[in-house]
Amino acid sequence: MLRDLLENASIVEIVATFVALGLIFATILCLIFIIVGGITFILSAGNEEKIRKAVHTIRYSIIGLFVSFIAFFVVSFMARLLDIPFELDFSTIVDLMSEIFDSLSAS
Repeated sequence: MLRDLLENASIVEIVATFVALGLIFATILCLIFIIVGGITFILSAGNEEKIRKAVHTIRYSIIGLFVSFIAFFVVSFMARLLDIPFELDFSTIVDLMSEIFDSLSAS
């Protein structure tokens, strides 16, 4: 999919794919930071400073995920408003994620 996209796609399709890749990257980073914050919280041993850092890590990662999804929906809305053929939906994102994970597991 990525090779065909780079060889035969228009600029709008390439931008849509990079927006999808950014959303995938933001989601993966959010999950990683939630796990790190949870582990920090568990290993804090009652230390108030470590608990506060862990809670902030989890809170800010969730806020970042919401901001990235809001940015995705704003870009989609603006493309519809300006009549730009920006066709990006969650099935495309899921297909892109499965292709990425398949290429990583084949390596």
